[in-house]
Amino acid sequence: MNLERMEELLFYRNLLETDFVQDLKADAPYASLSRLFQNYSTMPKETNLWHIFLADFLLQDENSLSLSAEKKGWEHFSYPEFIQREMEILYSLYHLNLSFFFPKEQKAIDSVFKGKAAKTEHFPSYSYEAQLLSFNNKLEAAKDALEFSSILEMEYKEHGVGLFRCHSAFSLEKENIFGTSSSEYYLKGLPLQKYPGFSTLLGYEKEISALKENTEAFLAGKKANHVLLYGDAGTGKSSCMKALLEEYQSKGLRFVSLFKKDLEGIPFLLQTLRERPYSFILYFDDLSFENFEVEYKLLKAVMEGGLEGRADNILLYATSNRRHLVKENLSDKNDIEYQEDLHHSDTTEEKLSLADRFGLSILFQKPAYTLYQKIVLSLANKYKLSISEEKILTMANAWSIRRGAATGRTAEQFIQSLLVQKKD
Repeated sequence: MNLERMEELLFYRNLLETDFVQDLKADAPYASLSRLFQNYSTMPKETNLWHIFLADFLLQDENSLSLSAEKKGWEHFSYPEFIQREMEILYSLYHLNLSFFFPKEQKAIDSVFKGKAAKTEHFPSYSYEAQLLSFNNKLEAAKDALEFSSILEMEYKEHGVGLFRCHSAFSLEKENIFGTSSSEYYLKGLPLQKYPGFSTLLGYEKEISALKENTEAFLAGKKANHVLLYGDAGTGKSSCMKALLEEYQSKGLRFVSLFKKDLEGIPFLLQTLRERPYSFILYFDDLSFENFEVEYKLLKAVMEGGLEGRADNILLYATSNRRHLVKENLSDKNDIEYQEDLHHSDTTEEKLSLADRFGLSILFQKPAYTLYQKIVLSLANKYKLSISEEKILTMANAWSIRRGAATGRTAEQFIQSLLVQKKD
């Protein structure tokens, strides 16, 4: 078999548009080979790079068939006979030996296109590369097109496809449309990484429990609230959110990291995310508004839902040093005051109503000094610092006085300073 049957694909036709295939069709096999080396140079030696390329494509290609499997499997797909036909083509392509494109390099090329399954321990378990290798190993073991199809369908059902399968956190970006003054939004996947878990956040067990309970209800498809974590700076609010993603990303939790400037793009997010079978948290870190900023009104509308109603798979989580998010003045306390608003108390109520839309508000207070010391000792033990307890607590006390705070962040910064000195 050669590449010509690729033209018969119905659902995975994007394969024809990949640079690798385009180079092969243009009789530029060495350009194709160069792309494989550039994209998969970190793969274990003697891995079949053609298999890896095709497995990577199958994990990322969003089409009507892969999205159908992601949402509810292929048993409800209207044309099952075309699924089997597609799988037979893909199975044949997967087992195609591309060595014949390189007759002068046969011995060296065999190691590239005749490799077998590889150990996933070559990469960190959370990395996309490890997931790709694991998936490819399953495809390698498929005995026929039917088994190949079952593996692919199960992969989509359990882990999804495309951008949301390959990443767990995203940023909202804006791109100018060529030749116009307009722009359009798109989601950019952030690199997969391992975040510190909840075990590193000492002294906030009650707060963490409330956050996890709400999130677990959300992941289970039950009613859940928008969440506001507020309180003193450096108390672990942002670390809590990272720990949340670390613990639940394997269960379908996805984060979209947002800033105030992104508020106008939220309608795009709602349209893009509401039909995907994941649980999305729109995450605003350190959210607050000044008096002159009116964007908070847009945020209120989003939290309540528009004519389409509130999306069941989207919640808003925010951290802030302000309880009510919008700056308050002493003049706001007057019941009636004329400042371009006859009933100034109405203005105050409007400001407070934003925070009220967060059904769950969790206060993070500065820890007691004894807890600060406990955090310092815990971090010192984690990094195996060979300093006596008495000395390190004395140094930590001096550090907190200079910093004007004794929080988890202060403790971490203190330990980091010791680690820097240790390296020197």
